[in-house]
Amino acid sequence: MGRTASAPPELLGELPLFTGLTPEQMEIIRAGSHVIGLDKGEILFHQGDPVRGFYYVLRGQMQLSVSTADGAEKVVEIVTLRESFGEAVVFDGQRYPVTATALVATTLLAVSSTAVLDLIDRDPSFARRLLANMAVRLRRLIRDVEAYSLRSSIQRVVGFLLSQEPGEDAAEADAGEATPGERVVVLPTRKQVLASRLNIAPETLSRVLRDLTADGLISVRGRRITLHDVDRLEQVVSSATVWPLTPSS
Repeated sequence: MGRTASAPPELLGELPLFTGLTPEQMEIIRAGSHVIGLDKGEILFHQGDPVRGFYYVLRGQMQLSVSTADGAEKVVEIVTLRESFGEAVVFDGQRYPVTATALVATTLLAVSSTAVLDLIDRDPSFARRLLANMAVRLRRLIRDVEAYSLRSSIQRVVGFLLSQEPGEDAAEADAGEATPGERVVVLPTRKQVLASRLNIAPETLSRVLRDLTADGLISVRGRRITLHDVDRLEQVVSSATVWPLTPSS
C-alpha cells in the first residue's frame, strides 16, 4: 500500500489539529504516524477493510466512494489539501464504509487508531478538536444532501462552481485571463468523477456546461472554467425559475 516514511516532527507541528500539544503528547502522535505516498489511481483502503486510523491530505486529492453488489460506484466525497478523513470510524473500531482512491499523486499523513485513542484518554481537548473537525465535514455533507434533494442539475453544477476556491493554478489564471467581475476556477477532478459527486449523469454535466457556455455565463478550457458573471450564476442557484438567463429586450 503506497510508499511509507516516518512523519517528521516539524510536519506534525504545522497541522492545526496538533498545535498546542505538549512534547509528550506530540511524541504519542509521532510514534503512531507515518507518511504515505500514493500514485494516481492507487487505493488506500477498500470499503469493508478493518479500520487502521485516519488520514490527513498533505498533497493531492482522495476520492471516497461506495460500491453496490452489482458493481455500481458512487463518489461520496472528494478530500483535498489539508483536509482529513476516517476520524469517525476510529471511534467504533469497525470497518471503513468507503473506498479511498488517489485521484492524483497524493501524499497522506496516516495517524493510527491506537495513537488517537491514547491521546484522547490523556487530553480531552484533543477529542474536542477531532469533534470540531468532524462537525465541519458533517455540515458540508448535509449541504450536499440538501443540494441532491432540492436542487436541479443546473443548480448543483453552478453551486459547485461557485463554491470552489481558486487554487494556485486558478490564481495564476485569474491574473492572466479574468477581467473584473470574473472568476477562474479549476475543477478538482475529472468530469466523470465530479458528475458522480453531484449525483448526476456525466452527459448531464456536459450538457449543463454547454448550456452555460452558450448563455455566455462561463467558458471552459479543459478543467479550467472562467465564470464570466458571478451575480447571474448566483441567481441560478437561488431560484429555479431564472433559467435560461436570457436578458429581456
